[in-house]
Amino acid sequence: IQSFPGVASTPAFRNDVIVRGGGPNENRFYIDNVEIPYLNHFSTQGSSGGPVGIINVDFVQSVDFISGAFPASKGNALSSVLNFTFLDGNRDKIKTRATIGASDLGLTIDGPTGKRSTLLLSVRRSYLQFLFSAIGLPFLPNYTDFQLKYKIRLNDKNELTVIGLGAKDDFKLNLDANETEYQRYILDYIPVQEQYSYTTGLVYKHFRKGGYDTWVLSRNYLNNSQYKYAGNVESPENKILDYLSGEGEIKTRFERTILGENGLRINFGGGAEYAHYRNSTFRLLYVPAGEFEINYNTNLKIGKFSAFGQVSKPYLNERLRLSFGARTDFN
Repeated sequence: IQSFPGVASTPAFRNDVIVRGGGPNENRFYIDNVEIPYLNHFSTQGSSGGPVGIINVDFVQSVDFISGAFPASKGNALSSVLNFTFLDGNRDKIKTRATIGASDLGLTIDGPTGKRSTLLLSVRRSYLQFLFSAIGLPFLPNYTDFQLKYKIRLNDKNELTVIGLGAKDDFKLNLDANETEYQRYILDYIPVQEQYSYTTGLVYKHFRKGGYDTWVLSRNYLNNSQYKYAGNVESPENKILDYLSGEGEIKTRFERTILGENGLRINFGGGAEYAHYRNSTFRLLYVPAGEFEINYNTNLKIGKFSAFGQVSKPYLNERLRLSFGARTDFN
């Protein structure tokens, strides 16, 4: 994706997507119509980037990258929309695969779960903490993730897809690595961090003559915590940082797609969301005048509603496509 026109390159240890000068938080990511806000381990809160991707690329069938003229059904995008399509599980027999990578172990299960249903399931666990400890680094990162796609064909006109994606990240200190000035400097300022995130979604499709209806219901959540003690001595009087934040959303969306003659396509629908953000921050700063304490708490709840519609039609033997869309959002 970073090789596409308009996409800026980023440091090798980051998976940020920066499109046409926008921020990494201005992109929207979808897997089979389910929005995925967090798709990297050790994610930067409020953004989408991180050093290690969560998505198992073996599951990916295709990716639509849209850097302008976003579909009206995809709201809140300022820079780009990336829509991942996962493979369906194979219908023949259960297949398993174990992998050993440079930094993690993985297990994948792929196969039928009935006459009309299939399952893709992947679990991964890193062993970076052992490698980092062996080479004497003062921090020990560790991550675990899972993802699944379950699809069942209820009958000839109805199907249900379940999408799941989750990650747990731990960033601890290696207090034994304090022999050099550089190691002691790192240990002195890096906090201990714990983070987990997940997204689950249901996608129900009803096929009709000349089109189909899509219902999407999803839930996502990110919990992020950090703490730090002066001298890494864990006692109440030494605490200089205590950060706890959680943000979650429940989303529902309905779309009706009508496929007309000569390539005419009509899509319209609406959606509703409930978002909840909480934050508790304590931080002790040392300034020339002395100690300066930050104490911050918030508990924010937001309701969101949207309506959209779009019409498109090809001309000149598919060499030209005209599209008109409209969308309105209310918070």
